[in-house]
Amino acid sequence: MDVLDDLSTDTLTAQDITALRDFHADLVRICEHAQERGVKIIVDAEYSWYQPAIDALTLSLTRQFNKLPSPTTKDTSAVQPLIYGTYQAYLQRTPELLAQSLADAKAGNYALGVKLVRGAYHSYEIAAHKARFSGSASSRSLSTDPHPPVWLTKSDTDACYNACARTLIHSIREDVNTRRPKGVPLTPVVGVLFGTHNWESCGLILNELVKTGLAVKGPGKDDLILLPDDVTERVTIGQLYGMCDDLTNHLVNSTASNTPLIIKYVPYGALSEVMPYLSRRAIENKTVLGEGGAATERQRAGAEIKKRIFGSWYSEK
Repeated sequence: MDVLDDLSTDTLTAQDITALRDFHADLVRICEHAQERGVKIIVDAEYSWYQPAIDALTLSLTRQFNKLPSPTTKDTSAVQPLIYGTYQAYLQRTPELLAQSLADAKAGNYALGVKLVRGAYHSYEIAAHKARFSGSASSRSLSTDPHPPVWLTKSDTDACYNACARTLIHSIREDVNTRRPKGVPLTPVVGVLFGTHNWESCGLILNELVKTGLAVKGPGKDDLILLPDDVTERVTIGQLYGMCDDLTNHLVNSTASNTPLIIKYVPYGALSEVMPYLSRRAIENKTVLGEGGAATERQRAGAEIKKRIFGSWYSEK
């Protein structure tokens, strides 16, 4: 059943329902154009009180556009997964939600696209939850639990992110190792974009890829991690352009593949639309990196600016 076929009228007006259906139709048209051009779509995440609606729309689009071919289909032109949803590791619900999503994708015969991030609204989530339980009518928090929906500490968020990363890599291993009938293409049933500026998590991801046999360490003293095409077709690690370039360069220099494993993603659009996004990423780097991580990033950025102004001969010494 389509998630828009069973909308409750308890709190939604007829006008609300019409607007939602029109919005969904617009999203379908966007996905159809993306499908025609082989362009993947990643649906971003928001505050926890908006997320249920975003999840419902993403699920509807995923079930429609990530549908896997039948066992006898030999068409390799379709990009899969086409639609990716974003999973925020700072939400306590995420491990269970991820497990449910993987199970539903398998049961529904569609590919699951996952963008795994930590999350950028921690302080807002805590404040909104506190306001709700203090009786404030202005709080938008939906939580009825006395505990906030987010993990309270950075270490808990880190542990959740790394646990989810392991789960996803094991799902990829299962997908890659699944035997298809002879002549049937190995259409990915899971695709993952690890969005992270965290050195430990990036190291864990590469180690897990090697540990599970999805990648191997090459010969020689440089210990390059070699990744085959069927893995890079399913896995990507990305950082925002202009942030943590030292981490990005380290990952690029530590891996080798025919298809890029490491990417920089670039937000684009009108300044009024892009700046709020970049501001949230700056807040995320300050609050989530923690333990001197943000200060280190500022120092690195400052050194890079000086290097570009004064030339490659510039040295902090």
